[in-house]
Amino acid sequence: MKATSITAILAILLLLTACGRRADRSGSTASAAVPIAQPAMTAWQQGDKATAISCFVETDWSSGPLFAPNSTLSLSEDQFKALSNADRQAQSGEMMSQLNSLKKLAAAVAQAGRDAASKGDTAQARKYFNSLKQCGTALDNADRLRMVQLVGQALKKMADAELAKVGQ
Repeated sequence: MKATSITAILAILLLLTACGRRADRSGSTASAAVPIAQPAMTAWQQGDKATAISCFVETDWSSGPLFAPNSTLSLSEDQFKALSNADRQAQSGEMMSQLNSLKKLAAAVAQAGRDAASKGDTAQARKYFNSLKQCGTALDNADRLRMVQLVGQALKKMADAELAKVGQ
């Protein structure tokens, strides 16, 4: 029941945020607390790949927190090390699951970019690859877990290689 409730809440969050397209522009700080990676990740985990890819590309990776405060991915390396061994073990499983989902989503975004490039739509391809690079830059931050930083570095490297193929 708890998983069903969480899934329902995440689905509602996805619908309400609409991939950030209808974000409140009134200057309210309430929207700043919404984790910006959540809509794309939720859509991906629910199997809606097209929406997940679209949300990923539409995300402003430099605005606001990437992950929910209670997510392992939001911890710094020092915060993670401060956990007890049991908590670290428990959190490691969650972290790897979330990172694997994020890596699969990023791979799908890269493939969408390659597909656009193969059809001659280099502007769209660049949009996909630049979103990967922006996400990678946001992840590759000294205030994040080393494992998260490494994923960020890999995304930036992948984006740079693909951008070089289509001409930046």
